[in-house]
Order: sequence, then structure tokens, then C-alpha cells
Amino acid sequence: MDQAKTPLYDALARHWARRPVSFHVPGHKYGALFPPQATEFFAPLLALDATEIGGLDDLHHPESVIAEAQSLAAELYGAAKTFFLVNGSTAGNLAMIAAVCDKNKQKVIVQRNCHKSVMHALQIAGAAPILLSPEFDSDVRVASHVRAEAVKEALELHRDAAAVVLTNPNYYGMSIDVTDIVRFAHERGVPVLVDEAHGAHFAAGPPFPQSALACGADVVIQSAHKTLPAMTMGAFLHVNSERVDLERLKYFLQLFQSSSPSYPIMASLDLARRYVAQLTVDDVAAIVAEIDGFKTALDRISGVAVVSSRQPGVQTDPLKVTVQTRSSLTGYELQRRLEEEGVFAELADPSNVLLICPLAATGRLMEAAEKIKWAWRDLPVEETPPFDFIPCVHPPMSTVVPYDELRHVRTKAVAIEEAEGCIAAETVIPYPPGVPLVWVGERIDGRHIEQIRRLLGHRAHIQGGSRLRHGQLVVYELE
Repeated sequence: MDQAKTPLYDALARHWARRPVSFHVPGHKYGALFPPQATEFFAPLLALDATEIGGLDDLHHPESVIAEAQSLAAELYGAAKTFFLVNGSTAGNLAMIAAVCDKNKQKVIVQRNCHKSVMHALQIAGAAPILLSPEFDSDVRVASHVRAEAVKEALELHRDAAAVVLTNPNYYGMSIDVTDIVRFAHERGVPVLVDEAHGAHFAAGPPFPQSALACGADVVIQSAHKTLPAMTMGAFLHVNSERVDLERLKYFLQLFQSSSPSYPIMASLDLARRYVAQLTVDDVAAIVAEIDGFKTALDRISGVAVVSSRQPGVQTDPLKVTVQTRSSLTGYELQRRLEEEGVFAELADPSNVLLICPLAATGRLMEAAEKIKWAWRDLPVEETPPFDFIPCVHPPMSTVVPYDELRHVRTKAVAIEEAEGCIAAETVIPYPPGVPLVWVGERIDGRHIEQIRRLLGHRAHIQGGSRLRHGQLVVYELE
């Protein structure tokens, strides 16, 4: 196939060139009816905001230009079949997990530090999660990957597992080769599903990490909008084998995606695929060289350091630049200083600020480095970190009450010290390292309570735990 083609985008452009008269949705009528103060700003986008009319195909039953655009993506990424997602990787995670679970197959082996959409998918599917604790990266001070040995042990103990669900790379760009995990799972007839949301650009080749598709994973989700020139919520779902029922997967994609899919988002996926397909080895070398110069400039700023993982077997995505505080300020405070100067980072945590660089040699990164240098001028340098990191101890493997049994159970708030033995109805996630200490459906024991008390005593940043500030946890009323 010709990777220079953009069949869906071209069809939309041809349609607009006909000066169409709209008696169909959406109501803005290609921008003819729109608030005047915003018309000029939105006009180019509204011209592409069509619907399922003649010549523009149908995402949920593609036969022409959308089908061709998806086939081009499948060829580029080496997948048997690729689906466009207009509701983000979230929709893909929901669909792929729902597709592998049924009443006879409820167990899903999953790492604790997965995206919340994976948690939600497990709950919707009525799954019984088998939780694996990830490794902790002491250099970047975040959770990273699960060891292959941990997955193998879980597969030996739970031979009736419906799937293994991995998150790779993590948010900070740390990636591992999952070939051994995939091979071991396949030997036991278990499919491997990978949330590769941050790896849509891996198709550009080295020095970017290898995609899980090349490692033989059965279904891989990629958020094209995260690192490719695609619109927010644009993502890919790649199918790589027959271990996952394709018709069942299609059914759940219709269930979890809008029945009015955005044509601008789909067209941007078509264009983004073409963009990465046309990157040459020289293009990639120029991109990485500019980022390396940017990192060097940031590393010279007093009070911060550019860090990356030194764990064996871990490769860091060149687009991800993690800058760690060496001052008395937290990552959040460094982020605030950046925003005051008009520089907006992807995220901050107590230790770090994460910057995601463009997949292009823009020639503007050094200019940005000067702005960052100014924002971080005169940082108060200290030898010790600006927070007291309290590591949480997770069991290597733990089980959760099947969500199917909790679907209609009422919840209540109880005092933390009275929660021992109860089943958690909410997730408690300390930052760092961003790994859930307690999952929904997990039985709370004395170890959990002790660690929660310790975290609260140190004023740790905690997501979830809606009643923790009142000394309570929300649990299920099972007894």
C-alpha cells in the first residue's frame, strides 16, 4: 500500500470543495451557524466536521475510505487489523479487556500501576484481577515495569487466566522488551494485551523502543494524540492474532465508542499515520540530536538534573525528558514557575517535571531551554530532596474480589482503624510512586492500615481515598 496516501482526509477535503449544503447533523452546518466571536478560530476545523454521509464511510461499518485508512495503519504498524479510536485509548482498554472476559474466564493478570481506564475495564467486565507489583526506579523515583519472572509465576499459579494486561512504556517513557512475557503466556494459551498509549511513535524505529506489536502481543492500544500530530482522543487499537475474538472485540468497540465519531479526529489519525510513515532515518537522527542538545542545556541549570532509568533491560523513550529537582522546591513548584513563563510541562510529581518533546526537529528546543533556564533561575540548591519519600511495601502478587460479586453491593465509610478485613470500595494511590496501595475489591489488612497511617502522618500526596482526610476509608457492606 502507498503510505503517502490519506484516503479519509482526502475524502473530507473533496467533500468540502463541493461547497455542500447541509441538511444533516452537526448543527453548526460546516461552520455557517457558530458563535461569531469564535467562528474564525474554529472555521478550518468545522469544515471537516461532517458525519456518515455518501463518500465518507462509517467507522462502525467501514467499507471505503475509513477501511482503507485503517488498513494503511495496520500495514505501517505490522498489525493484522487496526481500528481507529475516537474516545482515546480509554475506549480501547475498555473494549479489549471486556472482549477477553466472560463468566468462565474472569481472572486477569495486571500490574498495579496501570492506567485507571484498565481498572475501570476490569470493573465493567466483572473481572477478578491478579495484581502484580512493579519495580521501583530509584533514579527517577517512580514505579516502572513488572518483571517477566513475576508474570510467569502468576501464569503458573493462575492457569485459567483470561489475559495478561501490561502497561508499557510507563508515563515517563520507560520501556521493556516484552517478548519473553508474550512467549510464555502464549505457551499457556493466554493472550497478552498491552496498553502502549505512549508508544504510537515507536513505528519510527530506533532509537525509539520496540513496540509490543513486534514482540508478538495480541492486542496493543496506542494514543496517537500523545506523541503524533493527531487530535486529542485519537488513538489506535491494533489486533495481532486470533487469540482474541475479533467479532467480540468489534462489538465492544461499538459499545464503548461514540455512535457519532468525530471526523476531524479520524482524519487526524489518517494524517498522523502518514507523518510517521514518512519519517526517514535522517529525520529521526535530527529529532534525537536536537533533544539531546536540549537535555544538555537543561542539565546545566543549577538546582535540577535530567534523569533517566538505569535499570537493566529498561530503555527510555527519547521524547520523554524527566527533570528532577535538586533544590528545596518540589516538582510541582518547578512546574508552577514554568507556567508563569508560558512553558507548560506534561506533568509534575514531588520529585520531577516531565517534558514531552515533539516528534520533529523544530529548531526551537534551545529557545525553550532559555525560557526554562530563566524560569528556574536562582533555585535554592540543597543536597536532600524536598520531601520525605515514604516507600510502600506491596506483596509481589495479590488477588482482588471478583468485581462481578461487587457490582450491586452498597458501600459505607468506616474509620481507618476499623477497616481491617473489609473490602475496599475505592483506590488509594500515594504519590510517589503512583502505585495503588489499595485497589477497589482488595481486602484491607493491617499492613495497609499501618502504611496509610504512616503516609498521612508524613502528609504524603494521595489520590483516591475520598474520606481519608476525615480518618475514614470507603468499603463494601459485605457482612
